Amino acid sequence: MRSPMSTVRPCAIALLAVAAAAAQSTTVNVQVGNQTDTSVGVKGRLQLPMSTSFQLADWNYQFFNGEASVPAQLTALNPWHTRVQVVSDGIPLTAPDTWDFTELDTMLSTIQATGDHSPEFQIGTAPAYLSDSQGHILPASIPTFAQMSANMVSYYNTGGFTDNSTHYQSPTPYPVTWWGIFNEPDINGVTASEYVTLYNTAVPQMAQADPSIKFVAVELAAAPDNQDPSGAPYFPTFVAGVTAPVDVVAKHFYSTCTQRDMDQALFATIPEFAAEVQTMYAEMAKKSALANVPVWITENNVNADYNAGNGISACNAPQKFVLDTRGSSPFFAAWRSLVFEQLGEAGAQALYHWAFGSDQQYGEIGSPSGGPPYATQLSYWVDYYLSHWLPSPPGQDILQTTTTGCCATDFAHGWQGSGGLAFDTQTMAARNVDGSVVVLMSNYALKGSSDNNGSGSSRTFALDLSALGTFTSATLVTLDASTPLPGGPVPQTQTPAPQMQVTLPGYGAALLRLSNAQPTLPAAGVANAASYAAGAVAPGEIVSLYGTALGPAAGANLELTNPYLVSNALAGVHVLFDGVPAPITYASGGQVNAVVPYGVAGHSSTTLQVEYLGAVSAPVSLQVAAAAPGLFTANALGTGPGAILNNVDYSLNTAANPVARGGYVDIYLTGAGATTPASVDGLLVTAPYPMLPANAATVTMGGVPCPTIAYAGAAPYLISGLTQITVQVPEAVTPGPSVPLAVAIGGVSAQTGVTLAVQ
Repeated sequence: MRSPMSTVRPCAIALLAVAAAAAQSTTVNVQVGNQTDTSVGVKGRLQLPMSTSFQLADWNYQFFNGEASVPAQLTALNPWHTRVQVVSDGIPLTAPDTWDFTELDTMLSTIQATGDHSPEFQIGTAPAYLSDSQGHILPASIPTFAQMSANMVSYYNTGGFTDNSTHYQSPTPYPVTWWGIFNEPDINGVTASEYVTLYNTAVPQMAQADPSIKFVAVELAAAPDNQDPSGAPYFPTFVAGVTAPVDVVAKHFYSTCTQRDMDQALFATIPEFAAEVQTMYAEMAKKSALANVPVWITENNVNADYNAGNGISACNAPQKFVLDTRGSSPFFAAWRSLVFEQLGEAGAQALYHWAFGSDQQYGEIGSPSGGPPYATQLSYWVDYYLSHWLPSPPGQDILQTTTTGCCATDFAHGWQGSGGLAFDTQTMAARNVDGSVVVLMSNYALKGSSDNNGSGSSRTFALDLSALGTFTSATLVTLDASTPLPGGPVPQTQTPAPQMQVTLPGYGAALLRLSNAQPTLPAAGVANAASYAAGAVAPGEIVSLYGTALGPAAGANLELTNPYLVSNALAGVHVLFDGVPAPITYASGGQVNAVVPYGVAGHSSTTLQVEYLGAVSAPVSLQVAAAAPGLFTANALGTGPGAILNNVDYSLNTAANPVARGGYVDIYLTGAGATTPASVDGLLVTAPYPMLPANAATVTMGGVPCPTIAYAGAAPYLISGLTQITVQVPEAVTPGPSVPLAVAIGGVSAQTGVTLAVQ
């Protein structure tokens, strides 16, 4: 929900105007050092994932209906725990013992199926019947709110809940791990002490429903030291009184609440954003339990105003509301990149756009009306490149930079209120773990002090990169008035050199990527991860990708987005099938293991690319088959003793531990294809287990068919795409330490040369 702007220091506005008037040159000299600046960021690291937001309420819960391309656009943005703010009648508890999840299921199901499949769900308000006439929660209603919140956790995460003899359970398989507790309580009628009580009451009950969930606290609108009506400073009161677990504290930042404010006034608010983040960290450092809690910015945009009804401004009634298109113009490119730089240097650890789909004031995809049809805005592409070229995780080292000449500032050492300097460009240089360097340049030079969504003035960044050594490639992306829409900028190949220049002719941002490696993935480098056979891929098949510069040199093992979901981003790596990110189980420079999304089912082919730290491999076209089975082997060579368990005690089948004839074994493979019910990308399988179609699997041992297949389906508690077949060993099999095993799925045979030991 939109919040008012932070306090603006008048001196900062005045200094901006003076700097704009005094500028004589249009060139800023930037010397990029080779050392990490440990005075900024998170101990010198830029740890600022980008994300986006939705508001779920009666007026927009059908956002995705009829917009077939929008889910793919959302996924392509690479959002970090997409935020869903649930307000109004989006709250499912409508009266005592009366629940309606229609609006939630309509919108949230699509969001759960996109991006990282792990949204941040903010319970933005209380049900109307628990609130006063202004929509503010009644203190006496807090216990009921807490029970409602716990039931919602159960709805998504633990098989549902029953109320008044009716059972409620989410239709989606994806759990919700991140939960925000109330929206902007500091301006929504909740005193600081009441919020402490609300948080300390709700969180333990929610954690009891699912101990694995995480919590985002406060989501403040005003400055953290702002006083509530009782005179208590809001954030310090929360810090002192909170006893329930806190995983994140959050803040919202907008530069204005009126379209009439000048551009220079809006740019001047950004250092205040950074200062407030630092204030929050300083306050939490006083309490050991909160000393390492990160600050997320869960709402951020230019103008917080909106149409309150009948065309009246919500912030400036009875004036008419005026759409502020600075949220999607070149002004935004300069403004958001500057916000990114300064909040990143202040140590913020997430930056959320407000909001994904809306009008041209707010939407990354937008329209004049705020309704369909939508078009991709410049704001989308700004956030896209910040997310893809400066991805967190893994984050980057912030390099020391020195700026001289016209108009330049390094916020960490420059613009610091009345005692500092005000300029009109900023540069940040960040080094990725692979040694590549991204230089982010922001030009917010005014054309005139009275500009309101002006064009800005030209600035040239003269970059001295000599301290970084040599690079073999350089790529430049420019985000300004020349950016083609809706398609977005076309990255331009540059010649790397110790001295380089980038010119932005007006408001805008540019990213220069310097590297010595580009991910390469030949078509022959795609193989079944069990059999190592190349060829067509199947839905859910675990594949190994072999190439160069595909991931981190040291290698990284899978990570869980939540306790049941394997992440589709790992150490800066994304594996994309037709643009859909695949779950990743291992990533290194020479090999990446991933699971083919089930969505390729029914396609004749799919296009595969690997993205590492913003660099993308050339596309590879692969044929798609219904099944492409490969058996796992104990030696991980694709032949020899199978990775087979004796079912009686789940011990590994070996020559020294054979299975008796008539006994059962568990055989493991991948590439078995679609299941019933449908399997879910990346999910660790729990009951009910997806099964292969009846009679799809056939098994022979030593040439003898196995008539009794007790189970053929997803391997319990392992990742979707790994198949288990539990089969009885025929009495007619000739015993031996290396009995040949043959398995086929839907008539497609797995590799030969795999054996088991039979007693």
